[in-house]
Amino acid sequence: MSGLSFDTSIFDLVDAQIMRCIQLYPRVPFSQVGEMLGVAEQTVARRYRRLRRDGLIRVTLAVDPSAMGETVWLARIRCRPEASQGIATALAKRDDVSWVTINSAGWEVDFSLRSTSAAYADELLTRMLPKTAQVLDVTVVAFIHVFIGGAATDWPGLVDVIPADAAGALADSARRDVGRGPDGVPAISRDDRLLIEQLQMDGRTSISMLSRITGSPPGKIGRRLSALLASGVVYFDVDFAPAATGQWSSALWLTVEAQQLAAVGSALAAEPGIPFAAAITGAANVTATIITPDLSSLYTFVTERLADLDGITGYEISPRTRLVKQSGALVDGDRLAPPVLRPS
Repeated sequence: MSGLSFDTSIFDLVDAQIMRCIQLYPRVPFSQVGEMLGVAEQTVARRYRRLRRDGLIRVTLAVDPSAMGETVWLARIRCRPEASQGIATALAKRDDVSWVTINSAGWEVDFSLRSTSAAYADELLTRMLPKTAQVLDVTVVAFIHVFIGGAATDWPGLVDVIPADAAGALADSARRDVGRGPDGVPAISRDDRLLIEQLQMDGRTSISMLSRITGSPPGKIGRRLSALLASGVVYFDVDFAPAATGQWSSALWLTVEAQQLAAVGSALAAEPGIPFAAAITGAANVTATIITPDLSSLYTFVTERLADLDGITGYEISPRTRLVKQSGALVDGDRLAPPVLRPS
């Protein structure tokens, strides 16, 4: 799909290149970025701090729910438009809730919820949602397979701002930085939790600062972080503000014949405009996020790309009116809100 790009009215090419480097390697040293781009390390650091301060980029550490024995549920709340903002804002404040969006001109709020069991998810939903006539209907499904998503590189808008060989070198550096993980899921200690909590606030917190926060030696902190990353328990995510993307985002719901489910999922994952696609429970058994330059491009995708896939018996598209929370960051208007300091 053509036309995916960054918004040049918000930042310039060098800013975009810095963001792309961090997208590929979230903890890349500024010196490495400067050498690659031919600018001073101090320039890279100063520009990154401005991008972060202005709410255009945020690096956070995320915990993989499946590694922790959790299930991710997707809830669709159909509500009256005057209630959607209040419902979405309340949901977004929860640590176990992510990707809160207001869709369909305010008639729907969608969000993801992590829980250890269906009973717990049901209890949370019952407690979270207001028992008023403003909520018209609630549908909850579980993610059973992710075709694409969960990687910092999922948004493709910056893919062309640095050469492919430079991008490959950064990705290789990121993999070497992680190394090989231990067998099995490591137990999470108190020091690990302090480490994770700080990196959830700022994924680029230095090892020396993490050492001061946890009271552990820098070498031990570095080794432990590498072990947690390599095991898959945690991973670094990079959020870009809606202001930076300048694109239309819509939720896609497909009903797919069982024998074609894997093929359709793989085809969606190969589309450059789809950063997320997953198989789910429920009548619509596939959901995806589709990003297009405009609604005309969305029509072209449906009629030319989606129409070519065998096994799709029905579809629904919900245009996203507002993004309230991404995976690791609250959204304030079209910018990322400052991280909220959790009480210790």
